[in-house]
Amino acid sequence: MVKSVCLEDQPIEYLPTLCLNCWDVDELIPIGYRLPQGVINNLANHLKEDFSILLSRDVYSEGDAQFLYNYLLSRQRELSANFLALLPLWLGDEQKHYQALSRVYIALSGSTTTAMDNNFHRRSPSLEPIAWVLQDEFTIVSTLVFDELGSMLSYRRDLQEYYRPFGKTFARVAQHLVQDEGSHFRHFLNILKQNYPHRLKELPDFFHNLIKLEKSLGRYYHTFLLDHAQEMHRFPSHFSTVVIQLILAELNLGDRPSSAVIKSLTLVLP
Repeated sequence: MVKSVCLEDQPIEYLPTLCLNCWDVDELIPIGYRLPQGVINNLANHLKEDFSILLSRDVYSEGDAQFLYNYLLSRQRELSANFLALLPLWLGDEQKHYQALSRVYIALSGSTTTAMDNNFHRRSPSLEPIAWVLQDEFTIVSTLVFDELGSMLSYRRDLQEYYRPFGKTFARVAQHLVQDEGSHFRHFLNILKQNYPHRLKELPDFFHNLIKLEKSLGRYYHTFLLDHAQEMHRFPSHFSTVVIQLILAELNLGDRPSSAVIKSLTLVLP
């Protein structure tokens, strides 16, 4: 396992004092955690089953970060020093997400850590369907920016819809997920700003084509990137478009969506 550490411990000049969110899985949700019976008694009948189905996807897509990390290291000669320095910190967070979500899922479903790990290791990632986003560091980091912001917003919605009704422990897990994904988004965005100011003008067209690719995939290929393809039915049709508008606004390449539009991405309808 890669341990998450503060960025200030790494020689990254553009982020000399920032840290990735530091939290301990064992302290937050220990192995063998069980839901209080009072919580279970107050849940809507369908909520536990629906949440289990969602987690059965989210757990493994977080774990798929290890595959992407290994792939990126195989191309490390093409990658910049600051991106390479950030990758193990990002992976450490994603591994924590896999561990924490596994424990949430086990508490809901009655599965076991061994069964989940075995299922995970039987997965077969396929890079070919998403090869277009792997052209170079610019396209890889741009896709990570898109993915991490999308994950932050989707977890923010899930916090309201699923995690919070199951009590404080599950809610705190989701809050850390939201904070981590937001932190990743910021760090990868800073890499774009620092390394590729001359290519930022390419992003509107790149993201337009990225949305087309995401819609065409049909399913998720266990590559970490574009994992929202498996959840698109859960979100408003404009979800990805608004995510891109937010990114472009951060880079002064477009207008920021209204607060109402942003809120609509995380709003849980009755």
